[in-house]
Amino acid sequence: MAFSPEDIKQKEFNRVHKGLDESEVRQYLQTLSDEIEKLKSDKEQLQTLINDKDENINRFKAVENTISDALLQAQKAGEETKHTAVLKADAIIKEAEGRSNIIIEDALQKARQISFQTEDMKRQSKVFRSRFRMLVEAQLDLLKNDDWDYLLNYDVDQQSVTEENIDILNKEEQNNQEQINNQSTKSEEDKSEE
Repeated sequence: MAFSPEDIKQKEFNRVHKGLDESEVRQYLQTLSDEIEKLKSDKEQLQTLINDKDENINRFKAVENTISDALLQAQKAGEETKHTAVLKADAIIKEAEGRSNIIIEDALQKARQISFQTEDMKRQSKVFRSRFRMLVEAQLDLLKNDDWDYLLNYDVDQQSVTEENIDILNKEEQNNQEQINNQSTKSEEDKSEE
């Protein structure tokens, strides 16, 4: 049976002959009632404090769970970011290596083309030089020929042109043409040997 301080104060007792001192009993009951009331108040305060502590604990547990979840998500996001960064870095490196290989291959091919073109130009220059030399030498041979003197000193009025003179000129021209052809053939043979 639960007692309240008011129940204790209001309690009525039967009267008997030679009983206890009523005022002393009333005073004791009052003290007892005050003590129970104090204990009840203390109990309520302690229960409130316990409830506050439980609420704080529950809040801290919720915060702890939230922080723990956030840490796990942050760790997972960090690992995913790191993994993604590594994959992107690998892709960038592979792409750069591929591009560098293409650039190097292109540069080597261009260098080969330039080298071939240079060699071809050298060869063509040698052929041109050889042909030009032959042409100049043939022209010099023509200039050194005695026919110039003959032609320059020839007087049309004094001497008539005979078939014999024409034959001589044709033979000399033919000889000059053969020399040019021989030099050209020799030049082409030199070119093929190079």
